[in-house]
Amino acid sequence: MRLTLLFPILCVLLLLGCDPKSYQRQARYDANDCPSCVNGSCVDCKSTGKCTHCDGNGKRTTSTKNYTGEGIKLVDYEESCPFCKGTGKCHYCEGSGKCGSCDGSGKSSDWEQSRKKQSSK
Repeated sequence: MRLTLLFPILCVLLLLGCDPKSYQRQARYDANDCPSCVNGSCVDCKSTGKCTHCDGNGKRTTSTKNYTGEGIKLVDYEESCPFCKGTGKCHYCEGSGKCGSCDGSGKSSDWEQSRKKQSSK
């Protein structure tokens, strides 16, 4: 007897839970917010302006394996940072700490103007 009532009760609960208004959710973001940053600050360097790959000194140490006749050794050599090209500045914001896409405003109302501006640089 209890199992025969279980199915209709579950069907009624399912129908009550399928309210079409519950699927109309509000957007979780502002459509004018820049998708490349958080409040206008560079997300790669966290607004410091320093290259995160070399810690801002322009050089980084790379370890590689050296195969000798006696076995494998690690060899460290210093090279110019390939991301900042030795400048020590963040390669996304060019050292300013502000987002390069929206110029630090945090809003992206006109992407066409920013594209033209970046292509002219």
